[in-house]
Amino acid sequence: MGNLTESQANLLRLANQLSQGIMTSGVDSNVSLDLPGLDVDVDVDLGGDTPPDTPTPPATPDTLIEVLLRLRNEQVEITTPFGTVTGTLLVVRSDYVVVVEASGAQVLVRIEKIELVSEL
Repeated sequence: MGNLTESQANLLRLANQLSQGIMTSGVDSNVSLDLPGLDVDVDVDLGGDTPPDTPTPPATPDTLIEVLLRLRNEQVEITTPFGTVTGTLLVVRSDYVVVVEASGAQVLVRIEKIELVSEL
């Protein structure tokens, strides 16, 4: 690639800013920019609806995480050494869950601290 004219350099800078804006906006997109003597193609895929660390539950749960994944969006009671959390199990990640209590408060519970979980 040879030297860029000032106008090509400005367009390349704008394309770079555009691609950075797309990456931070959470939108999947494919942006192409064709400049004389310079082709720029930016393909951004930010994963869709499911976060990458959210596994899909198997047909028969064998582990605590698999049980928790099956209970997403259900009313649960989670017992820990620090007390009991009751509410809707909203999010299951590899190391914690998020429960929304009746008051609307979101409680994060580390999976390693869960002693018992039951569906209400």
